[in-house]
Amino acid sequence: MKLRNLLDNDDVFEQIKDFAHSNDAFNNDLTKEQELLIDKLILNEELKKRYKKYGLCMECKQPNTGQYWCNVCNAKHFQQNFKNWTSGNDDIDKFIQDTQLSATNFWKVLEWIPYDRFYDIKYIAKGGFGKVYKATWIDGSIQCWDNENQNWKRYNLNKEVALKSLNNSKNVTLEFINEV
Repeated sequence: MKLRNLLDNDDVFEQIKDFAHSNDAFNNDLTKEQELLIDKLILNEELKKRYKKYGLCMECKQPNTGQYWCNVCNAKHFQQNFKNWTSGNDDIDKFIQDTQLSATNFWKVLEWIPYDRFYDIKYIAKGGFGKVYKATWIDGSIQCWDNENQNWKRYNLNKEVALKSLNNSKNVTLEFINEV
């Protein structure tokens, strides 16, 4: 059920879209009047809970599924980019794409990171499945979609990470990935 269907007009929608929510860094909590209006407008308990906790997606106007995260809209943005990258292994690509399509918040997203997005790569040790390196990841993690700039906002730019190369990575199976 979509929230938009529950609203009588755009004025009401505009009135509630900017209410504070519990994950808002500057949360002042909802006023009694705001609580009453939300209770009156949003009858579906799951949508109401998500709205109060995460606010509205500014793109589709539905309650977010996580902090600054809309599963429906972000899945669409990921899907539009599928043709622009590959790991070289269909099973790995499908695994990453499935996490992107189902992620309800930013920490559940996996992405393929090309080797050239790392620098200062230093060998650490040999592990059971390959080699381990220390590296700096230029881009950092996806945080949310930036509607204004039409790209991903990221955090932890130039973050030090563990980089692992797998032996025979071209032959990695979905079964192996699920095992890891």
